[in-house]
Amino acid sequence: METKSPFYVIQEFISPQLCEHVVALLDWNEPDTNREGKPIKTVKSSERAQQILYERIINTLPEIQSHYGFTYKGTEDIIFEWFPSESCGTIQSENSSYLRRKWLRTKQRDITGVLFLSDYQDKIPFDNEYEVYGGKLEFPQHQFGFNPQRGTLIFFPSDPHFLNITTQIYAGDLYQARIQITAQTPYLYDARNFPGNYQTWFNNLK
Repeated sequence: METKSPFYVIQEFISPQLCEHVVALLDWNEPDTNREGKPIKTVKSSERAQQILYERIINTLPEIQSHYGFTYKGTEDIIFEWFPSESCGTIQSENSSYLRRKWLRTKQRDITGVLFLSDYQDKIPFDNEYEVYGGKLEFPQHQFGFNPQRGTLIFFPSDPHFLNITTQIYAGDLYQARIQITAQTPYLYDARNFPGNYQTWFNNLK
């Protein structure tokens, strides 16, 4: 019996060259900083970069809807994220806020996608133009994470069963796009539809 993963991974969703083009369109300058002057996650939008990705996302919708069993309603504007060296993310739920000791849905989001625009590298030579050391997309509840792989797109349910965090950046810069999809009716994650764990979910990946 084939194991079905709650993570739908599309490798080579876009080419490395197109990743570089998207990052160039964003025309990043200086990152945001906190009160101590340290660099933090910086977000940006770009109609040109978004259109490049949106056209390709539309083509994947039939397989995404089939995998999760929902009917598509819409997509938010794509947010592009820059994690400069020494920055890191915070644990977040894509569609809920922690209020009165429980997670409550506060956003109309059902399926989230993260597209890596940088490559993980922990060896030398190291290319600062597109490689990053650190920046794993971690899912603490599932006890695993994805190292950035340029052009790879990862979908997962937006609800609090999939709290996620981008870990510390030690060298280079992490660029990624975050995509939020809304269903016609709220998608309710059921773990029984996705038996197994990260050790069995990704046997078909390269």
